[in-house]
Amino acid sequence: MSQASVDLNPRHGEKGAFRRITVTLPPEIYERLVQESARRKIAGEPKQLLSAMLREAVTQYLGQLD
Repeated sequence: MSQASVDLNPRHGEKGAFRRITVTLPPEIYERLVQESARRKIAGEPKQLLSAMLREAVTQYLGQLD
């Protein structure tokens, strides 16, 4: 499945088909995510939420496996 075929960040209320997961991260990785989220917010960039960044990272990783 290509990234182009899936909207990774649909609007609020449109994630009915998505599956929720729980992840446990080391404090250092969590802090890096928070810092990147803040950087994106200050820069006015999209995908500022941690969940959006994790979806982006997982999709990129899985794309490398193909």
